[in-house]
Amino acid sequence: MSTALSKIQEIQDKADKQIEALKSEAISEIAKKLAEAKSVVADLQRQYEELTGKTVHGEKAGTRTRLTSSQKAELIIKVTEIIKAAKDGIGMGDIVKRAGESTAAVRDAVSKVAGLTKTGNKVSMLYFAK
Repeated sequence: MSTALSKIQEIQDKADKQIEALKSEAISEIAKKLAEAKSVVADLQRQYEELTGKTVHGEKAGTRTRLTSSQKAELIIKVTEIIKAAKDGIGMGDIVKRAGESTAAVRDAVSKVAGLTKTGNKVSMLYFAK
Protein backbone atom coordinates (compact mmCIF):
# COMPACT_ATOMS: atom_id res chain seq x y z
CA MET A 1 0.00 0.00 0.00
CA SER A 2 2.81 2.38 0.67
CA THR A 3 3.83 2.13 -2.96
CA ALA A 4 0.35 3.13 -4.06
CA LEU A 5 0.32 6.04 -1.60
CA SER A 6 3.75 7.19 -2.71
CA LYS A 7 2.68 6.93 -6.34
CA ILE A 8 -0.43 9.04 -5.59
CA GLN A 9 1.74 11.61 -3.77
CA GLU A 10 4.19 11.69 -6.68
CA ILE A 11 1.39 12.24 -9.23
CA GLN A 12 -0.16 14.93 -7.04
CA ASP A 13 3.19 16.77 -6.66
CA LYS A 14 3.74 16.63 -10.42
CA ALA A 15 0.22 18.00 -11.04
CA ASP A 16 0.76 20.80 -8.49
CA LYS A 17 4.01 21.80 -10.24
CA GLN A 18 2.26 21.83 -13.63
CA ILE A 19 -0.59 23.92 -12.21
CA GLU A 20 1.88 26.44 -10.75
CA ALA A 21 3.75 26.62 -14.07
CA LEU A 22 0.48 27.23 -15.95
CA LYS A 23 -0.61 29.88 -13.44
CA SER A 24 2.71 31.66 -13.78
CA GLU A 25 2.47 31.57 -17.59
CA ALA A 26 -1.12 32.86 -17.49
CA ILE A 27 -0.14 35.70 -15.14
CA SER A 28 2.68 36.84 -17.42
CA GLU A 29 0.38 36.69 -20.49
CA ILE A 30 -2.27 38.74 -18.70
CA ALA A 31 0.32 41.28 -17.52
CA LYS A 32 1.59 41.66 -21.09
CA LYS A 33 -1.95 42.12 -22.46
CA LEU A 34 -2.73 44.61 -19.69
CA ALA A 35 0.37 46.67 -20.51
CA GLU A 36 -0.60 46.73 -24.19
CA ALA A 37 -4.16 47.76 -23.33
CA LYS A 38 -2.93 50.56 -21.05
CA SER A 39 -0.75 51.84 -23.87
CA VAL A 40 -3.70 51.85 -26.28
CA VAL A 41 -5.93 53.62 -23.73
CA ALA A 42 -3.27 56.27 -23.03
CA ASP A 43 -2.91 56.92 -26.76
CA LEU A 44 -6.69 57.23 -27.19
CA GLN A 45 -6.92 59.62 -24.22
CA ARG A 46 -4.17 61.79 -25.72
CA GLN A 47 -5.99 61.88 -29.08
CA TYR A 48 -9.27 62.76 -27.32
CA GLU A 49 -7.59 65.62 -25.43
CA GLU A 50 -6.09 66.98 -28.65
CA LEU A 51 -9.47 66.95 -30.41
CA THR A 52 -11.70 68.23 -27.60
CA GLY A 53 -9.38 70.16 -25.30
CA LYS A 54 -10.78 68.15 -22.38
CA THR A 55 -9.79 64.97 -20.60
CA VAL A 56 -11.98 61.90 -20.95
CA HIS A 57 -13.44 62.76 -17.53
CA GLY A 58 -14.64 66.15 -18.81
CA GLU A 59 -12.08 68.39 -17.11
CA LYS A 60 -10.23 70.99 -19.07
CA ALA A 61 -6.93 69.61 -20.31
CA GLY A 62 -3.69 71.31 -19.45
CA THR A 63 -2.41 73.09 -16.41
CA ARG A 64 -4.41 75.10 -13.94
CA THR A 65 -3.86 78.83 -14.13
CA ARG A 66 -4.30 81.15 -11.18
CA LEU A 67 -6.02 84.50 -11.54
CA THR A 68 -3.92 87.61 -11.07
CA SER A 69 -5.10 90.23 -8.58
CA SER A 70 -6.43 92.41 -11.41
CA GLN A 71 -8.32 89.42 -12.89
CA LYS A 72 -9.80 88.72 -9.46
CA ALA A 73 -10.93 92.35 -9.18
CA GLU A 74 -12.49 92.16 -12.66
CA LEU A 75 -14.23 88.91 -11.69
CA ILE A 76 -15.70 90.53 -8.57
CA ILE A 77 -17.12 93.32 -10.74
CA LYS A 78 -18.43 90.81 -13.28
CA VAL A 79 -20.07 88.69 -10.56
CA THR A 80 -21.63 91.79 -9.02
CA GLU A 81 -23.14 92.73 -12.39
CA ILE A 82 -24.42 89.18 -12.94
CA ILE A 83 -26.13 89.14 -9.53
CA LYS A 84 -27.61 92.63 -9.97
CA ALA A 85 -29.03 91.62 -13.38
CA ALA A 86 -30.88 88.66 -11.82
CA LYS A 87 -33.89 90.28 -10.17
CA ASP A 88 -35.32 86.94 -8.99
CA GLY A 89 -32.02 85.75 -7.58
CA ILE A 90 -29.40 83.48 -9.12
CA GLY A 91 -27.74 80.23 -8.09
CA MET A 92 -24.01 79.59 -7.89
CA GLY A 93 -24.08 77.26 -10.92
CA ASP A 94 -25.60 79.97 -13.10
CA ILE A 95 -23.13 82.57 -11.83
CA VAL A 96 -20.25 80.24 -12.69
CA LYS A 97 -21.61 79.59 -16.20
CA ARG A 98 -22.10 83.29 -16.92
CA ALA A 99 -18.76 84.34 -15.42
CA GLY A 100 -16.83 81.70 -17.34
CA GLU A 101 -14.37 80.99 -14.52
CA SER A 102 -13.83 78.09 -12.15
CA THR A 103 -16.29 77.46 -9.35
CA ALA A 104 -13.61 78.15 -6.74
CA ALA A 105 -12.71 81.53 -8.28
CA VAL A 106 -16.37 82.55 -8.54
CA ARG A 107 -17.10 81.38 -4.98
CA ASP A 108 -14.21 83.52 -3.76
CA ALA A 109 -15.48 86.51 -5.77
CA VAL A 110 -19.03 86.09 -4.44
CA SER A 111 -17.71 86.15 -0.88
CA LYS A 112 -16.12 89.53 -1.61
CA VAL A 113 -19.18 91.13 -3.23
CA ALA A 114 -20.64 93.74 -0.90
CA GLY A 115 -24.36 93.96 -0.23
CA LEU A 116 -25.54 90.43 -1.02
CA THR A 117 -28.57 88.68 0.38
CA LYS A 118 -28.70 84.87 0.39
CA THR A 119 -31.69 82.56 0.67
CA GLY A 120 -31.76 78.76 0.81
CA ASN A 121 -29.16 76.19 1.76
CA LYS A 122 -26.14 74.94 -0.18
CA VAL A 123 -27.40 73.73 -3.59
CA SER A 124 -30.66 75.69 -3.46
CA MET A 125 -29.00 78.94 -2.30
CA LEU A 126 -29.92 82.02 -4.34
CA TYR A 127 -28.00 85.29 -4.31
CA PHE A 128 -29.72 88.69 -4.51
CA ALA A 129 -28.32 92.18 -4.78
CA LYS A 130 -29.61 94.57 -2.10
